[in-house]
Amino acid sequence: MKVHTLFLVTFILFGCGFVMAKSSLPAVHTNASGLQDFSVDFSDCVESIGVGLVSTDNARRYVPAEFILAGEGQPVTPLVVRTARCGISIDGHNDGIGRIVQIGAVIVPPDFTGDINNYTMFYYTDDLRLALRLNLAGVFAQFDPRIVYDYDNSSTLFVRVPLPGIPTLTLSGNVTPSPVSAGSFTANWWQTTFAGTVKMSTNVPVIFIGSADQTLITRTDGLLGQLIGGSTMGFPIIQQFNTFASAQMDVSGAQ
Repeated sequence: MKVHTLFLVTFILFGCGFVMAKSSLPAVHTNASGLQDFSVDFSDCVESIGVGLVSTDNARRYVPAEFILAGEGQPVTPLVVRTARCGISIDGHNDGIGRIVQIGAVIVPPDFTGDINNYTMFYYTDDLRLALRLNLAGVFAQFDPRIVYDYDNSSTLFVRVPLPGIPTLTLSGNVTPSPVSAGSFTANWWQTTFAGTVKMSTNVPVIFIGSADQTLITRTDGLLGQLIGGSTMGFPIIQQFNTFASAQMDVSGAQ
């Protein structure tokens, strides 16, 4: 299928989904910025986390000045690549299994909360309702129904974000889950939008943190390739393969 045809099909699907979803959306809370707050319940999740290093100057092109990069003033700064496969439920609508890939720069906590805070550069999901609700909240979330997430209780994980996701990427390597609880964890992802700053805060009550050895591959001349300075990226800072039974993400306009 030609690229322009694929984009057309995706936009048609997205538009039809928007009409259907809009008619079934319940009343939502609108914050002072006019953005629509909501919550997401996740269940039976597997998750990979990789933290590598990129040029601070490259990262700064994506991160507004009001956010302080973890590597501010240094040649390089940490970049997070997260993938997840979970059951997803929004406003009582159980959408089944969904896949999420998000990429962002580690930042100093703007509101002094969370175990880690990241500025969102790229966000993809194959869950249409989640993509719609995030966009209604102001977040630029790409709906990509072709995301591949291949893990079946084996020792390997393969994730692919093809077109219509931009930039495209693959992430693959060995993973090892852990049977030992590491307690709770809260991750905050931020993004400046047309109507203000949005915070996506996910609390995991009980997380099991395993290990991973993965590599990211993308086009050298694409947006992600330009960000990481090449076609491949490893994760020398942190590599994890996590599992958790439940989590909740609260999406809100930051006060």
